[in-house]
Amino acid sequence: MKTSLFLGVGGSGMRGLAYLLRQQGEQISGFDDAPGASEISLEEAQKELPRADRLVYSDAAQENHPLRIEAKRAGIREVPYQKALGEFSCDYQTIAITGTHGKSSTTAFLAHICIEAMLDPVVLVGANMESLRGKHAQFGQGKYFIVEADEYRNHFLELFPAHSIITTIDFDHPDSFSSLQDTEKAYQKFISHLAPDGLLVIPEHEKMRHPSIVFPQQTTTVSDKDIIDIQTSLPGKHMRMNGALAVKLAEKIGIPRANAIASLKTFPGLSRRFELLGTYNGCDIRSDYGHHPAEISTTIEGAREVYPTARIVAVFEAHMPLRLRTFYSDFVNALSLADEIVIVPPFAPTGRDDNGVDDAIQLKNDLLRAGKPAQYTEDSTEFLHHLQSDSIALLFSAGALDATVRNFVKKG
Repeated sequence: MKTSLFLGVGGSGMRGLAYLLRQQGEQISGFDDAPGASEISLEEAQKELPRADRLVYSDAAQENHPLRIEAKRAGIREVPYQKALGEFSCDYQTIAITGTHGKSSTTAFLAHICIEAMLDPVVLVGANMESLRGKHAQFGQGKYFIVEADEYRNHFLELFPAHSIITTIDFDHPDSFSSLQDTEKAYQKFISHLAPDGLLVIPEHEKMRHPSIVFPQQTTTVSDKDIIDIQTSLPGKHMRMNGALAVKLAEKIGIPRANAIASLKTFPGLSRRFELLGTYNGCDIRSDYGHHPAEISTTIEGAREVYPTARIVAVFEAHMPLRLRTFYSDFVNALSLADEIVIVPPFAPTGRDDNGVDDAIQLKNDLLRAGKPAQYTEDSTEFLHHLQSDSIALLFSAGALDATVRNFVKKG
């Protein structure tokens, strides 16, 4: 029996892959430095490491981590998460869903359609999907592996999909890519990994935005007319497009369009994708993973569909100060779509960046100069006490804000 120690098991991809490998019969132990995220203690992990065949590690685990140092000393194979994922995918007809925005929701849409169609796929998605047996994953008995493929640091290049969906191609991850052109080069390489007879699905407008990319002959586009009959529990034109992309791929693998569209209407939702956390002082509190200006803009526009007369309070936790600085003016414009903005300290992953507080305060000042009610606060729940009765709060957080407010609202 193969034995693996997962370092950084608290991450959604790592947790999902660990679940899938356990279902295959592999013996897995998981350690994470984040409080409450680890399955075992560091001391237990150090004892189990000598018995492991490999150490699978996430991006968060630097080379100077005690377990990686010990693995090198003991000659234990070290495997980055994305390589372990690529190795796992070789046993299936992989359907890889990638894109700067929308890849989690599109992966979840397609997974739900295929599950409803009794294809029993293997699934790995980057957001919590309560309807999956492993929440981030499902170990089905079918031939398809539906996986969210992350472009960060070219992780998706470990995959060689039978079919693929690209939702969007934008410049993001400034610690990984230097420009939009650099990002496009990565996607061009990913496209070259598609099987010769495989289908690539992409929005028509997105394909037209990137004339430098050579798309394969077997590329199918989805236009605005294709989203007219699409309905999902997640609002906004961008979500209807994501649903239409999933429907188009589902048709390729034999699911009738009408059936796929009907399945989307029963989609049960996805964590931190316009997720309703509860109410406070009679106001809905929703959480969204949006951490790029384009995502914030489209989510606020979608919120207007659900709450056409409400005062939208955007609570913003920048994910990585470097991203905030790189897209600063775009963040100002995106957040200005809300009626009121509350800015909390940025989330800075350990070892990745400075704390970015000065930039967050400057963002508040520039929003005020633009005529938008804005405030900066160190207290992530203070805004709840000042919500007006006609308001909804929309959290934009890929960091700790979500858990803080979620727990506060739950307690009541």
